Amino acid sequence: MLMVMVAIELTKTLLPLNIQVPVVVVQDMKTAVRGASGELVLRKGAKLELSLSEALPLIERGVVEIDPEGLPTLRDMNKVRWIESRDPNEIQKLDEDFYVKARLAVMQMELKGGDNRAISSAKATLLDIIRLRLQKVLKAVMANPELSRDFSEKLTIEERALYASLCRSVKMWYSSMVEFVERGDPLARAS
Repeated sequence: MLMVMVAIELTKTLLPLNIQVPVVVVQDMKTAVRGASGELVLRKGAKLELSLSEALPLIERGVVEIDPEGLPTLRDMNKVRWIESRDPNEIQKLDEDFYVKARLAVMQMELKGGDNRAISSAKATLLDIIRLRLQKVLKAVMANPELSRDFSEKLTIEERALYASLCRSVKMWYSSMVEFVERGDPLARAS
């Protein structure tokens, strides 16, 4: 049940429901499920990736479970954090669904009754990654509020949305300040 609750919480973020999540079929399904990729006939033991929107109802019905083999491990997350902390100016490329899969990995640890210290460590590591990468996104926007495709391609889907929004906002603000300085009369507007 916790798995379903976390999966539903993930859908409330800005994540599109078409993010692919790794699942393993735990129960044969005699009737096909209509998915974005056509009809799927699910056989017990099969491993596949489904969109979050396709996986949620199947998780709720007990047909599939999240496959931990397709998720980042604590070691993977620590490696990402280490690389991000080494250079404050360079951002490494992450899969666009990294945060979703990392959160699902933490959820798996919780479901399996994992070591509380390991769970806390995984959450802290993930938050460190978010903080380090946020600083780099902010730095990039401050340096140049024009969208950079090269930079954007290295970001997760959540970071990409933030980056685009910040670029738009900073560019609009800067343009309005330039116009104000060049043509504005602050005394005329005050009266």
